[in-house]
Amino acid sequence: MNIFAEKNIAQAYDAYYQSEQGRAIDELEKQAIRQLLEPVTPGEMLEIGCGTGHWTAFFSELDFRVTATDVADEMMNLAKEKALPNVRFMTADVRQLPFADCTFDQVAVITALEFCGDVEKAFSEIKRVLKPGGWLITGCLNAASTLGKTKHHDPVFQHGDFMTSDQLTKHLLKIGEPTVLECVHLSADFRLLDETDEKHTAPGVFLAAAVQKRN
Repeated sequence: MNIFAEKNIAQAYDAYYQSEQGRAIDELEKQAIRQLLEPVTPGEMLEIGCGTGHWTAFFSELDFRVTATDVADEMMNLAKEKALPNVRFMTADVRQLPFADCTFDQVAVITALEFCGDVEKAFSEIKRVLKPGGWLITGCLNAASTLGKTKHHDPVFQHGDFMTSDQLTKHLLKIGEPTVLECVHLSADFRLLDETDEKHTAPGVFLAAAVQKRN
């Protein structure tokens, strides 16, 4: 089942980022990804699971030339409406990418691996299409976080296979030496703790990671 094929889910995804908490979480996630991108020179980027183009716009603004892919037409139709510069859209499944080996300088996949259905195959395909010396930038939802422990109550997140930081690192080590950051620390009652003294009392929901493919 592809929950993101439903039009109401696609519309709700963009609307969330207009809420007060959504904006705060978005900024925390983007701060983490910006930090990881510091050593990366923008090039030809494959974005996997582009959804409504929220992160596509972010990468486009940073001068990456993005091939944005997804399998959910309802999500991608909203992305196309944004008319983003230096972006082309394609329907593609991360488990069987329609690209030759070593095609892209960068691959980005933000909160999409959880819903791909086969994480092992996804990482194998990502590694295949990434150039030696190229970068994988990923953001994943943490199974050890408050959200991860309560996802069965959510109509969308219950369909996702979240990873812990250790599990994500294990996958990334097959590509190179990763850096993994945590942010979006939520209390048991879903208060955002990142700007408080309680930050370290809860694992981060968002695992931001970067790894450079070995030559």
